[in-house]
Amino acid sequence: QEVAIPRPPKPEPGWRSVSTSDILKWDGKYYLYYQAFMEASGKRGDYCPVAVSWADSPDGPWTPTNKVVIPNGPEGSWDQFAIHDPYPLVHNDSIFLYYKSAFNRPGNVWVAGGLAKADNPLGPFIKHPLNPVLNSGHEVSLFPFKEGVAAFLEKRKANFKGH
Repeated sequence: QEVAIPRPPKPEPGWRSVSTSDILKWDGKYYLYYQAFMEASGKRGDYCPVAVSWADSPDGPWTPTNKVVIPNGPEGSWDQFAIHDPYPLVHNDSIFLYYKSAFNRPGNVWVAGGLAKADNPLGPFIKHPLNPVLNSGHEVSLFPFKEGVAAFLEKRKANFKGH
């Protein structure tokens, strides 16, 4: 219909690029979560926290919040450089926002999955204390199953060179 997530001006979240969105319908509104790249490529990795826009219809117009809802982790943490592929699910009347990150060190790339939880689609989202909750897999599919959430994911060795 129109551009759902226009690239905002610097220094707003996503000024460099926005990508990999996923949508949640909650209480009659639509929420689009996406990677919000915050610096030029090649500095530290893909420094991109998660941001969100909302609309009354999936056709838009979309209103950006211009705020980070899931920040990158602190220095030295597994999710310090990137939060990729935000994926919202509703579970037990809360919003579970799954994400993945790649912990990159020379000769070692480790992709894992994290979870942040909120009672409101605009946050605040609280990261799970046991993150990463998934210890493998670049490709992940999550879905409600019985009383919980299940995942299909690829098994990948923690230490490997290249991709």
